[in-house]
Amino acid sequence: MKLSRWQFALVVLILGTAQAGSAAAKNFYLHDGQRVLFYGDSITEQRYYPVAIETYVRTRFPNLKVKFVDSAVGGARVTGNWAVSSENESLERDVFPFKPDVITIMLGMNDASYRPFDQSIFDTYVKGYRYIIQQMQSHLPGVKIVLIEPSPWDDVTQTPSYPSNPDNKPGGYNSTLLHYCKFVRELAAEHHLMVVDFNTPMVKLMEEAQKIDPSLAAKIIPGRVHPGASGELAMAQVLLKAWNAPATVTRVAINASGKVEDSANTEVSGLMASGQNITWTQTDKALPYPVMTLHTTKWPQFPPDPFGNHGPEIFWKLPPLEGTEINPLAQLVARLTHMYENLDSETLKVAGLAAAKYALKIDGSTVGTFSKAQLAEGINLARYDTPMMQQANKVLTLVWHRVDVRFYGWRGIQVPLRIDPVPDTTQSINQMLANLEQWQNTLVDEAHAAAQPKPHHYELVAQ
Repeated sequence: MKLSRWQFALVVLILGTAQAGSAAAKNFYLHDGQRVLFYGDSITEQRYYPVAIETYVRTRFPNLKVKFVDSAVGGARVTGNWAVSSENESLERDVFPFKPDVITIMLGMNDASYRPFDQSIFDTYVKGYRYIIQQMQSHLPGVKIVLIEPSPWDDVTQTPSYPSNPDNKPGGYNSTLLHYCKFVRELAAEHHLMVVDFNTPMVKLMEEAQKIDPSLAAKIIPGRVHPGASGELAMAQVLLKAWNAPATVTRVAINASGKVEDSANTEVSGLMASGQNITWTQTDKALPYPVMTLHTTKWPQFPPDPFGNHGPEIFWKLPPLEGTEINPLAQLVARLTHMYENLDSETLKVAGLAAAKYALKIDGSTVGTFSKAQLAEGINLARYDTPMMQQANKVLTLVWHRVDVRFYGWRGIQVPLRIDPVPDTTQSINQMLANLEQWQNTLVDEAHAAAQPKPHHYELVAQ
C-alpha cells in the first residue's frame, strides 16, 4: 500500500492534465444540493451498488445536483478497520469532512467473525454500532442515517456452513447474521432511522434463481460473501425503492390517427400520420437506467484497484459493451427482481395501426420490428439499444470514472501515507487531494451535461 515514486509522479502528471423538477423528484428521498455518503465494509467498497444508485439518480433526475462519496473499507467492523487506528479516526477522516446530509451504513459481515452466534462478539457489535450513530449525530446535526441490514452469506446455493466453527455446531453463517440484522432493525426503530433489508431479498433472489439455474444462482454471491456486479443491482434496487424511486422513465400513448392519448415525463410534438407511417418528436425529461452488466460479462468480482501493479493507466475503464448479447446472470437478476417494472419503465403504446408489423426507428436507427399487437399492448424502450440508452451509458461511464478518482485519492494516497508517511510532503499531498476533488467535481458536471434531455425523432414504418 506504500505510495511508490512512480505512482506519485504519475498522479502529478495526470492531475496536471486534469486541471489543463418533477413530482417524482419531490417525492424522492434525495433532494437538490445534498451529499450522500456510503459507509461500510468490502461489500460497499466494491462500489457496485453505490455506482448503480448514483447512475440511477443521474439518469432519472438530470437536474438533481446530488454528490456521492463511497467511504467503505474492506474488513471494516464497527470497531474500525485496517486503514485506521480506531473508529474515531475513520469517522474523522472518511465521514465528517464531507459533511454528508445522508449516510448509509452496512456493517456486520465481518463483525460476527464468520462463526456461530457468540454473545460476547455480538455485544461488541451492539456497543460499537451505538457509538457510531452517536458520533455521527453529534458531529453532523440533522444528518439522515440509513441503516442497512447486512447482506447475506450464501447458505442457499452452497451447503450451509461457518468458515470458523471450532465447536462443530450445525447451521450456516447467515443464521448468525440474522441476529445482527434484527439488532439493526431495533437500533433504527430506537433512533427513528430508516432501515433497509438487503439480506431477505438477496436470499429470496438466490432461492428463486436456484430453482431455475443453479450455476447462475451460485454467481450472484460468488465466494459466498461478496455479491458480483449483477447481484448488487438487486441491492441497489432495494435501497432505491426504499427511497421512493419512481419506475417511470417516460410514458407515451398515441394512436394511428395522430393523437397523443397519454404522456408522462416527456414532451411529444410534431405527431403526424402519413398513410400507414407515423412520425413524431420526443424530448424526454429522463434517461433509461443503464444496467451495468446487462450487455457484458466482463465485470470482475472486484474492480481493479487504481494503484499498485496496474500498468500505465491506473483508472479502470468499464468493460466494453458486447453488442446485443445479453449477460444471462444480469438478465436473470433483472427478471426475478422485476427491475424493469420497478425502476425502468419507458413505455410506448400505439393504437389503431393498420399494418401487421412496423419498424421503429429513432433518429434514423432501427430499434426493432414489432407487431401491431405488441405496439398496442406497449413496449418498454428501456430494454432496447436506443439513442437514449447510449446516452445513459455515457453517464454510467462518467459516474464510474468519478468513483475511481475518489478511490484513488483516498486509498492510493491518503491511506498509504498514513501508514508510511513521507516527510515534508504535507503541502503537496494536500494540493494533490484538492486537485483530485476538483477533478471529481468536473466529472459530476460532465455527467449532468451528458444526461440533459435531447429531442429524438421517432418513425413507425409499416413493413
